[in-house]
Amino acid sequence: MTPLESTPAITGRTVRSLMRKHRKTIRGIATEFGLTMKRVREVRTRGVAAGLIAGEWTFILTGVWPDHVA
Repeated sequence: MTPLESTPAITGRTVRSLMRKHRKTIRGIATEFGLTMKRVREVRTRGVAAGLIAGEWTFILTGVWPDHVA
């Protein structure tokens, strides 16, 4: 299992917090990553399950992959 596949789940509360911290908007995320605004709102409310999806959303919100070591 790769580090990206073992990324823990992200709650909706954490998504909203990271969006504020990294100055991301619903429209900005939807436009940049080809998502619908409805999907971004859904993730803000419900969060995402652990695994690859959580890793992708970590990148979307922070700009850094979870397995990246600085």
